[in-house]
Amino acid sequence: RKNNHYSSYKGTIGKVADNLLNQAFDATSPFTVLHTDVSQVRLGDSTWAYMSVILDQATKEVLVASVSQSPNKLLIMDTLSQLEDNLPNNFNPIIHSDQGWHYQLEYYREKI
Repeated sequence: RKNNHYSSYKGTIGKVADNLLNQAFDATSPFTVLHTDVSQVRLGDSTWAYMSVILDQATKEVLVASVSQSPNKLLIMDTLSQLEDNLPNNFNPIIHSDQGWHYQLEYYREKI
């Protein structure tokens, strides 16, 4: 049986960001280090949905979440727009991702 799980990894197709955290996932102050990813979920009708989530490393709180039928630019941009609306003033967090194709493209890098 073929594994049809979603993977955002398509190799390097854009610019990969510098590794600012160096695997030091120990932030204790809220809104300093955030994590994001896109996950695939099978629905009851055997279709797929895609969730883009951003959570705070210090509090483990989900700050924003978006759901779509496609893992596309609109899903990612909606997630980032929600973050802008929910992020307190004067915070400029590091946003950590798996550097999948969404996070390498210019529209994402310009937004963050």
